[in-house]
Amino acid sequence: MTSNPESIEPEDNGLIYLPEESYDDAPPDEFRSHGLKLLVSAAGRIKDKANRELALLTALRSCREELEAAKFESEAADKRLEEVKNVYDLATRVLAGYTPFEQRTVKKKTPGIDGGQAAKRIKIKRESTDLTADPTADVDTTDHGPKNEEEVPLPTNPIILPQQYTEAKNMPPELVAEHKEAFYQKLLHCSVSDLPSYIPPHTSANLKSKTQLAEWIYIARNWNTGADGMDAGAFRAKYKTWYSRMKPVTVNLGRRTGIHLRTLPDDGTVLCRHSKDGSKSIVYLDVERLFDALFEIHSVELGHRGRDATKNLADERYANIPDAQVRHFIETCPVCLGKKKGDSFGIL
Repeated sequence: MTSNPESIEPEDNGLIYLPEESYDDAPPDEFRSHGLKLLVSAAGRIKDKANRELALLTALRSCREELEAAKFESEAADKRLEEVKNVYDLATRVLAGYTPFEQRTVKKKTPGIDGGQAAKRIKIKRESTDLTADPTADVDTTDHGPKNEEEVPLPTNPIILPQQYTEAKNMPPELVAEHKEAFYQKLLHCSVSDLPSYIPPHTSANLKSKTQLAEWIYIARNWNTGADGMDAGAFRAKYKTWYSRMKPVTVNLGRRTGIHLRTLPDDGTVLCRHSKDGSKSIVYLDVERLFDALFEIHSVELGHRGRDATKNLADERYANIPDAQVRHFIETCPVCLGKKKGDSFGIL
């Protein structure tokens, strides 16, 4: 029996029925994917909005189930391939005079200073999806069987948010205002007075407005439960682009992952990620706070030291200050420019 996509129409009650027989003698895998395409196509043609959304959610659940089944089949095939490969390798080594491990004479090793135990590297549990877990909450110590990876709680280090600066030592208010305007003009081609209404491009990973960060916090807060009438699966499907970019369920050391929320006494909830070594939280800043953060580090704390020192300290506190922002800040710093020209601005 040959099935035509146009032949499948939604019923009056919003339900959709797929053909039970394959089309054109297609392979089973191809038939399943074709059926899902028909399901989505038919759901999209339902005129009633409520029934259409219900049908699309049903199609989404079917797609998710098919993905999970395909993943299981793929993992099983990979496991069989690895087992056969190991047996093949063993056969070739035995043929070449290799002695299997169980037939060897075991020699007892003298333990070293660590008792013969190799250093263990902490791995973060990838299966955890709780972005809002309280790191001070009681931990479930029930034995659930062997675990391949160790669970690591969220960091509890203090979160440092920059103060607002209008002046500093050897820098009167007019000089700070001049630096701030020059920095944002160079970085964003935007005046300081226009910052509250400035919306960075969504493609920019490091420049975020207050509104965009608030949206990220909303997504992270509802990632496990869903919101707006959607369950967790539908909610995650809606924001899958955010997930693929931020990878909230992992804490891979050395990568920009491990998104989580921290609650501060005076500043509400902030979006954070793990530092490179995984030991602490570093916070995301909106564009209006970038100048104050770099000014606090470079001009107040480090006394106008170079770019490397500024960048290293920024990386210990903040999640979205790349080299380009540090370079633009120093290139527009009037004190640093004055040093090059021989002006001191009062610095001895």
